[in-house]
Amino acid sequence: GGLQVCCAYIKHNDPELQSLACEVVASAVQNNEKIAHFASETYVLGDLLKLVDNSPHDGVRIKSLLAVSCLVRGNEGALDKFNKLEGYNVVVRALQSPLQKLQVKSLFLVSAVCADSPQQCSLYCSMGVPHQLFAMCDKLATEATHDPAVLLTLKLLLKLVEGGDVQFPPNAADSLAALRDRLGGESLEEEREICKKLISLCPPPTDDIDR
Repeated sequence: GGLQVCCAYIKHNDPELQSLACEVVASAVQNNEKIAHFASETYVLGDLLKLVDNSPHDGVRIKSLLAVSCLVRGNEGALDKFNKLEGYNVVVRALQSPLQKLQVKSLFLVSAVCADSPQQCSLYCSMGVPHQLFAMCDKLATEATHDPAVLLTLKLLLKLVEGGDVQFPPNAADSLAALRDRLGGESLEEEREICKKLISLCPPPTDDIDR
């Protein structure tokens, strides 16, 4: 049908058509359970993941990750296929990207699947995602505090700390305190509260333990 024709454009060599096809897929799978089932049972998810990883066009990578996220969130069958295709590796690589929009979409996707499944929390903890998030917090503490990634980073970090086996880096409390202190204004109250909660979960310094 029409979706099959649209999905064919995911493999097109024109990045504008690829991006548009990804947008259509993202919209379609959110609003129609049958379409979501079709997309998760065919080659579509694999093609989208290849674009996220390999497209030379930033816009295509962002739109294809949007489509992956829309397909996988709240769709157990699609999440199973995502894991079989090792989509988690693709998303973790996207999380390391310098593209802010790609980072934000990665954070959103990982947060959503971890909220649905404790097994997903354990998976991403085992892949070192908390370590990446601590490093991102360290970087965000020296940058603009209205970065949209701040809240998503903190929320996901808290989710993983509470739901998995997380090794805190030695400077975690200091880094989170520095980030908290930069988050001024009422609009950033939620971010500050998550920082405080994470600081309270940090283990005491080793010299305190020795005493």
